[in-house]
Amino acid sequence: MAKKKKADIGKRRAKSKQEAQKKRKLRLVKSRPRHDVQISHRPGLPHLGAPEGFRSIPFAQAMMEYAKPLMELLEQGGKEAFDDAMQAAMVLWNYALSLEEGHESRKIEKDILKTMRASFDLDETAAQALFTKMIERHGYLFPPDIQPKGSPFMFIRKEVRHIIRPFDYDTLDLSDDIIPPDRKDKALVERINKLDSQISAGIEYDKYESLFLSLKDECQARFERWLVDKGSSQDVALFSDCLHIYFDFIYGYMHDDTITLKCVPFIYFVEFFEDFLLRKMMAGPNEYVYWPPALKLFYGFLQEKGYLESSKNIADDISKVEPYFIEVLKKQFS
Repeated sequence: MAKKKKADIGKRRAKSKQEAQKKRKLRLVKSRPRHDVQISHRPGLPHLGAPEGFRSIPFAQAMMEYAKPLMELLEQGGKEAFDDAMQAAMVLWNYALSLEEGHESRKIEKDILKTMRASFDLDETAAQALFTKMIERHGYLFPPDIQPKGSPFMFIRKEVRHIIRPFDYDTLDLSDDIIPPDRKDKALVERINKLDSQISAGIEYDKYESLFLSLKDECQARFERWLVDKGSSQDVALFSDCLHIYFDFIYGYMHDDTITLKCVPFIYFVEFFEDFLLRKMMAGPNEYVYWPPALKLFYGFLQEKGYLESSKNIADDISKVEPYFIEVLKKQFS
């Protein structure tokens, strides 16, 4: 059954591309506003031709993966420590590239080691060991001979193979009782409808940016409140964390069609799950499986609060994409 659904989705993707030429960080990679988006014709992230044992990854995520040993040393230090780790990672990355090109410099190495001793509170021996580890790590994760040319993406070695399992819907324990909208819910729906009207009218991004940004936080807060009121025994953040990046996809990026929360053609759900989400959100591999049920729950929330008459068609489309998305996750992380 899963293979049949996957094949059906593949056919629908191909047909949609032929008919309309559809185009294409836990951490979010910074979004760009709609008016600054350039349309790309490349395939989705999992289909960029990564060799066996590797996966495709945007540069920003590649840098964060590379920096993990440094971030682990400073994991209790907060944002300033994180910035120090990323700055050190960038310096080490650049020097590793120089070595690959045959440009060794004892002076640069001494400067890097001095900085590492100060940033990570290491003695000379430990700093040298970490330096060597990070230089070797770059070549191991990103072998230069397999990297795509002229691309903002890289091929990274899969350090760990993850077992990806579909979301267990039996774990959802939400009440079937309808929770009528209160004053805040009604105000939220009114503001979403206002944003939809501005999008449909073709208003420039900077004219509705403040409404868009505030709605992301407001929707997340009201959705979390709804999950709690429904009796969820799970961490509601597992479901609500999806909203910011989903709002970015719907309202913050240029699409061929005019889309809003209540009007999302099927092909855009495919694009969101197979490409946009993996490019823009860096999460644990098994955290991604929460996103299809999270969006279905979110649309159930929007229905109860009066934004939609029925969320069934949208939920059905997400359910059709879900098995394919699980296969995408397996391709990327297993």
